[in-house]
Amino acid sequence: MAQITVALVGDRIIRRTLPDPEEELMPGLAWGLADALFTPAFWATQVWIFREQCSGSGPSLRSGESLAEEVAACLLGGYGIRGELSHAAFLRLRERGLLEREVDEYEIERALREPLRVDERWVKYRFPKIKAKFLAASLSLLRKKDFKRESDRVFRDELLILPGIGMKTASWITRNWMQSDQVAILDIHVRRAGQILGIFNEYDCLPRDYLSMEERFLRFASSLGEPPSLLDLVIWMQMRRVTSIAGQHIDYHRASRKMYQGAMDMHHI
Repeated sequence: MAQITVALVGDRIIRRTLPDPEEELMPGLAWGLADALFTPAFWATQVWIFREQCSGSGPSLRSGESLAEEVAACLLGGYGIRGELSHAAFLRLRERGLLEREVDEYEIERALREPLRVDERWVKYRFPKIKAKFLAASLSLLRKKDFKRESDRVFRDELLILPGIGMKTASWITRNWMQSDQVAILDIHVRRAGQILGIFNEYDCLPRDYLSMEERFLRFASSLGEPPSLLDLVIWMQMRRVTSIAGQHIDYHRASRKMYQGAMDMHHI
């Protein structure tokens, strides 16, 4: 029997019909219940609600107005650095004109060492020395090299020559700058969600298995009928939210009750 999801978005009540929970989405993977945490039906519903909140279209994913700025925005983020903190660091460097002219790593490092205003608090940026070194070298290369754009994946591969840029960051830049649905950003949150779904297993290791895991994620998105760029963004937001609610030792079932508080208020009938 098909399942109907109902959500309140602003002052509108919206409805969507999804397949029976027992119906297979992919070989060996059933849709599951839409109100059961981290099932395929759950993710399909979360992407649908998010798109409706964005007035029927996805948000612009670009942070920068040039490729150099986009590289900086992504390079300043990553493991161990909250998105709010990396964005504040990016805005400081852009406002001081450090991203579009020749600067040395020490000038960037000095700017990153100054406390940043995040959530009404002054916070220190993590890893200012190494990030400044990578960023200065990457910006210098960007001014000298014209990156091929014949395909999104070729573009991503070209980005890997930049210091401090691995597969995840190169994919992140590619998704944002090229508005790409040909790549996936496999961070800890997407990896965890994929393991719960069963599209990744406990032996999958990043970055060693990046391309194989990416292919599985893209097949999953295609089966859901959702763009990978929007799906991994929604997964990142929701998994990050659960992590902050439950702490390091995550009980996903207990945390699920709090997931539905706030704007994404959804009921299953």
